[in-house]
Amino acid sequence: MVRAIAADRPGLDVVVADGIREKILSGQLAAGAHLVEADFAREFEVSNGTIRSALRHLQGEGLVELKPRRGVFVSAMDPSDALELCTLRDALEALGASLAAQNATKSEKDALRKLMTEMQGAVKKRDRTACMMLDLSFHRLVVEMSKHKRLIQTYGLLEAQIRLFMALTESMHVDLFADMIPIHEPIAEAILVGDAETAGRLSARHNQVDGEALARSLAQEAHLKSA
Repeated sequence: MVRAIAADRPGLDVVVADGIREKILSGQLAAGAHLVEADFAREFEVSNGTIRSALRHLQGEGLVELKPRRGVFVSAMDPSDALELCTLRDALEALGASLAAQNATKSEKDALRKLMTEMQGAVKKRDRTACMMLDLSFHRLVVEMSKHKRLIQTYGLLEAQIRLFMALTESMHVDLFADMIPIHEPIAEAILVGDAETAGRLSARHNQVDGEALARSLAQEAHLKSA
């Protein structure tokens, strides 16, 4: 039972959307799950209208889809989706890293160094949850350092799908802790010394291996279901 949310709280639909989003990203609500308004209305103790508004937020993020005359369902990712998200993410993060190397302020560089120290600590503790959240925070910070308003806005719209992509590919790393620092540290170092070309080049292929692996896994799952 989720704790009730006060009915007069501003932005209640956003608060409910946050709760449903976490259920999707944590795997509590699997791909293809039917989302019933009345069930969520009871769980969050809000109106069906608030639930409909919350689901529209999630539909805009690509996490749920409306199927006419059937209802709302958790979006399923297919091999094409995985490759599209991977290549788009690489393109956005490459642009962000390149611009960050050119535009980052001293305080932003200090924040990046601090984040890398935290990531090293999470790896040392073998804290998977912390590593995944710091991974997301790393790329969000780099994009923000770019000072490119439309890039920041576009990346924000994709962030929920990026989190889903990361959750789906986490188990594909033979050793997440061994991969974490070697993947991110060279990008951070290039940004810190102002090497835009290297920062962009490294970020441009950052997600390729995971994207291709996820696409193969999803294709295999689809084949087994159809067999």
